[in-house]
Amino acid sequence: MNPAERPFLVRGKAVPLARYLAEADIEGLVACSCIGNEVSIDLADTRILVSLVDVADVVRLNFDMVQDGPAKPRSWSRRLPAGTGPREIASRIALDVRALERELAPLRLRPPRATPTVAPPRQHRPG
Repeated sequence: MNPAERPFLVRGKAVPLARYLAEADIEGLVACSCIGNEVSIDLADTRILVSLVDVADVVRLNFDMVQDGPAKPRSWSRRLPAGTGPREIASRIALDVRALERELAPLRLRPPRATPTVAPPRQHRPG
């Protein structure tokens, strides 16, 4: 079978987002994948995983962020009305990623300093 003729199965809510996320202005974007119901966005030192969940009359976006730096991992969610199209969902994801980038920028410029540890004084033992 010719490789160009092979059928592909495409499923998942995240798949149509790929086009719109590629067009979004996300500074520092290294990689992005849209597989199944998850979007993974990799920045230079930060990974954001977005899970898309249909709940009743809303689409819930669950964000999980980890950074190879001073920021602690964090999670948050957004709710969008059911029926929100892929362009609007991708726009909301890009908006949150850009906001997170603005929050992390000062930490990248001046990471928090570690508190120096002070050794306890040595006790003098008579010899």
